[in-house]
Amino acid sequence: MFKRLMDAWRGKNTLSLMLDQFDQMLAHDQWMFEQAISTYMRTRPWEEVQGPLYARDKQVNELERAIRREVVRHLVVHPGDDVVACLIMMSVVKDAERLGDYCKNIFEVGKLFRFEYTAPRYLEPLKEIHGAVSTLFDKTRQAFRESNAELARAVLDAFEGVKTKCDLIVEQLLRQKDNLPTDEAVSYGMLCRHMKRIGAHLSNIASSVVAPVENIDFADEREEPGN
Repeated sequence: MFKRLMDAWRGKNTLSLMLDQFDQMLAHDQWMFEQAISTYMRTRPWEEVQGPLYARDKQVNELERAIRREVVRHLVVHPGDDVVACLIMMSVVKDAERLGDYCKNIFEVGKLFRFEYTAPRYLEPLKEIHGAVSTLFDKTRQAFRESNAELARAVLDAFEGVKTKCDLIVEQLLRQKDNLPTDEAVSYGMLCRHMKRIGAHLSNIASSVVAPVENIDFADEREEPGN
């Protein structure tokens, strides 16, 4: 059903433009994610990243508003036409906007933590999760662009692995009995949680390709309360 809807949209100029704008949102989010991680991992100074990062976030917000305006305008001019596709777009653009917020959160952790990382047992798994989330960005964009159900399901499956790894790190941090400095432990934990939420929002977007409208946005429904 999703593929038929998106194929129909691509034949309509205004609606096709919305799809292009949504892909731009995800491209900006992906760029922000990599820049934020570079600040966290100390491969780029935060002073170089801050201005461009926040400028991209504004572009993401502007694109979200533009898409929502076009969705409303389309439904007013064509009442009852493409309603399901419009509902999908209204849902996924919110996920894309939230991705930018979590990227800013990662950047802020990297900016505020001023010391050296001393625990490879946490840092190395976090680097692996970073790589996995980067791949989720690529696959989610492609799955949505191409209405590729198989690739969308691969995103959902891969997110389960990311979620498991993130939960394990948080559990280890809470139970660790050595002398890891509190600020360093908090930094690891916050990066872990923010990457998990980014993965969840990407999974929500991927779920729109394969799930009924009422089930979109529940990619992480199996999480325990409070996660």
